[in-house]
Amino acid sequence: MRLLVFEYITGGGFNNQSLPASLLQEAYLMRNALLDDISAISKIELLILQDERVEKNSSINCLNPTYLLVSQEDNLAQLLEAKRPAYDAVWLIAPETDGVLAKWCQFFAQQGKELATCAQQAVEICQDKYATTKRLQQEFIPVVPSYLFSSSGKIEANSVLKVNDSVGCDQVYLLESEQQWCHLSSRLDAEKQYILQPYIIGKNLSLSCLFYRGKAYFICCNEQHVKIHAMQFILIACTVNVQPEKRQQYQLLCQQIAEAIPGLFGFVGIDFIQTETGGDFILEINPRLTTSYAGIKLALGLNIAECVLEMLNGKEPILENTKNKQVYIDINQGVCCVR
Repeated sequence: MRLLVFEYITGGGFNNQSLPASLLQEAYLMRNALLDDISAISKIELLILQDERVEKNSSINCLNPTYLLVSQEDNLAQLLEAKRPAYDAVWLIAPETDGVLAKWCQFFAQQGKELATCAQQAVEICQDKYATTKRLQQEFIPVVPSYLFSSSGKIEANSVLKVNDSVGCDQVYLLESEQQWCHLSSRLDAEKQYILQPYIIGKNLSLSCLFYRGKAYFICCNEQHVKIHAMQFILIACTVNVQPEKRQQYQLLCQQIAEAIPGLFGFVGIDFIQTETGGDFILEINPRLTTSYAGIKLALGLNIAECVLEMLNGKEPILENTKNKQVYIDINQGVCCVR
């Protein structure tokens, strides 16, 4: 297989502007973990999109990958069209913000390339947090309620305000008082659509899962370590493989999501809140690799990239853990360690 790996932030998506510091470290973690997994697979010809300002992953030199360097002057779409004959399949990692992930899914589909990620239709649902909420509510899946924000409306105390297509903790704010709202309101982007959600106290968790032909394959549950600074949520770390005793419960939840959003494929992250009473409420669905991916091989001994690429060949994924450890991912340091 001739595979193009296109991680948007490290791969030239921001070639004509500054690299976003808030997302760059997570991008490194995901890209490097993916490339390390691919390096263990035989018969892969690897092409990597690489912003010329970004460091390469030296640990995969055994694959003799080809790097497609992207300069500030390059038009990324034209560059990829010129290289169209050089790859058969694409592993795309990109933010949902402003429809970026959906746009590139469409681009590669029009090229006739296989995608190791979700189809455009599923991405378009998941990138719209409000639409995702409504879809899950229709299927009676517990979800944190969302409301379209109006600047003329009243803001309740202890509300979470976020851009409807934001990624991660980017542009996600906790408003505990009217004074905080007054401070924030002047900073909002008039061209963005915002939603409001009630602030629910509990653990910030995520599920890592594979989706294939309408079926879900639960991998693990992860805890997201989040702090709040200047009203904004900040993800500082992630513990991979927590609460393994709830595997059956989480498998059922993932399968409900597979049936609610049929176009999901490959690796997907599902963010949710676990309340003190034990109730789980979905926050959002990420139709792409998430930061937790970086710790899965170390925690469970699974090569998820190999599973996904086998799925492209029509083979159902087989997840056989050879380890059962917890792995702590320090995002600021860009490191994973077994706990």
